[in-house]
Amino acid sequence: MEQPLYTSPVTPSSIPQKPSSAGPIIGTTIVIVLLALGALYFWGARLNERVPEELPFIPGDDSSAQSWAPQSSSSDEASAIEADLNATNMTEFEQQMNADLRATESNL
Repeated sequence: MEQPLYTSPVTPSSIPQKPSSAGPIIGTTIVIVLLALGALYFWGARLNERVPEELPFIPGDDSSAQSWAPQSSSSDEASAIEADLNATNMTEFEQQMNADLRATESNL
């Protein structure tokens, strides 16, 4: 029996096909990634719902004990602002800031 010149002696249906497992692996990976992103989304939403009952205490941050800051007015007039600036004791302010700086540097 003679065959044409450019044909294969094996028919295409007789070649065994190897099943590919890439599809299920890719699908599983996509599902796992989507589940992880959903979990992170809901975890972040739960963290954002929590409101602290009160602000945390910062030692040494007692605003009532600062003598350099006089009681200021709530007016936004230029004369009231100027009077507030003139009433501020800048020497005590600088001493307080230097003391805070030294305390911070000593804790480092």
